[in-house]
Amino acid sequence: MDDNLRNEIAAFRFGLIAPVVQRRLAPGERYALLREIAGQTYTIPCSEKTKISIRSLERYLQAYESGGFDALKPQIREKRGSLHHLEPTILQRALELRKELPSRSVDQIIRILELEAVIERGVLKSRTLSRYFQENGWNKRDKHRAVTKEFRMFEHDAPNDCWQADTQHTLHLPDPDNPSRRKKAYLIAILDDHSRRIMHAEFFFEERSPRLERCMQKAVLKYGVPHIFYCDNGSVYSAKQFKIICAKLGTKLIHAKPYSPESKGKIEKFFQYVDSSFTGEAKLLVQEGRLKNLQQLNQYLRSWLESYDNRIHRGTGQTPKKRYEAKKEEVRYLDAEKVKECFLWEEERTVRKTAIIELEGSNYDVDSSLRGKKVKIRYNPFDLSLIQVWKDEQRFPDAVPAQLRNQQHSKIPTDSGNDTPPTVVSDYLEKLKKEQEDEKRRELGTPSFVTWKEKKRGEK
Repeated sequence: MDDNLRNEIAAFRFGLIAPVVQRRLAPGERYALLREIAGQTYTIPCSEKTKISIRSLERYLQAYESGGFDALKPQIREKRGSLHHLEPTILQRALELRKELPSRSVDQIIRILELEAVIERGVLKSRTLSRYFQENGWNKRDKHRAVTKEFRMFEHDAPNDCWQADTQHTLHLPDPDNPSRRKKAYLIAILDDHSRRIMHAEFFFEERSPRLERCMQKAVLKYGVPHIFYCDNGSVYSAKQFKIICAKLGTKLIHAKPYSPESKGKIEKFFQYVDSSFTGEAKLLVQEGRLKNLQQLNQYLRSWLESYDNRIHRGTGQTPKKRYEAKKEEVRYLDAEKVKECFLWEEERTVRKTAIIELEGSNYDVDSSLRGKKVKIRYNPFDLSLIQVWKDEQRFPDAVPAQLRNQQHSKIPTDSGNDTPPTVVSDYLEKLKKEQEDEKRRELGTPSFVTWKEKKRGEK
């Protein structure tokens, strides 16, 4: 509270007691006048109240009689906290990190200080550092403070009851086809409503249906099948093939009401955390020329997501991983082959008289008994060498490529560019990665850890 406001409040208080101060009154007359003053309504500075109690008026009188006008001013709170226990170099380093990237959250800065071994874990609290930033003019203002609607918090009761998904236009990377230019990277993320765990998240150079399907398939293989898939009305989420996939999985596809981002509040909140904790760090690397392709970006994202998974969520009071695994027995899984079948694309074709069908410029030989008939073909858009042929829900021998011109469907974008692993990396992201590997090494032991790493490479 600044001096002008304190003076305004003191002047208001004096205006209330002025009729009493300026007259000599007997005790009974004084109390009657105070009761009359208290019975009126006022516009009180810095308060929504409109009434003043007799007890407050008596307190103002006592303060004025003992200290004059200055005694009517609101008292300045004595600053409390643990800032004076910290070395100035720690606070200076924290301020440097905020100035370097203003979007960094307080928790993020504390985590960096801990990883840099500037402070021990748990020593510096969020509220303490927030107050320090506020005193030095480096606090982040909440731009979304104004609320025009009434909202109620809601979450599903168990893991996989509902997944929320959305796409964020995050940052720009060097264009693989023209390194002198930048190309937008899109982050597709799928979040479990109950636990806030990220089922899968990945960066791409475009937002297309095959990318969403691939993210969904990886999430289902890792964490089971959701009962509800909740998303916006974007074209990739409304694609015909994706609706069919959800139906085959037994998942209800629900689209959010247009122009109501608050209905996807949990995934939107996650994207805010991505912006404050990950995106800024990645942008610094891009600017320095140390982050050049999608593979590097997704490697950093995987390390960062492991840290997110084991961070206590403010809304639930638990880590996403523990909250998800607490009711893991309620999760519904499908056999890997069944999942694979669900994600096949379907189209209709009329078989030529020569027992040939065409797909993506390639010709395929089919069973001669199907000549001139309409058939349904099912295939993996990432591998057109194997085409299933169905007629009246009966599967016939697979189509044999007579002339395979394209290995993948034309709707599958190709990621070009350098796929070599990163050699020089962000201090923060690399320290996160190293810390996680050290933790796994301690848990599994060195031989087991090596086996685990080899297994992970094989999965990729």
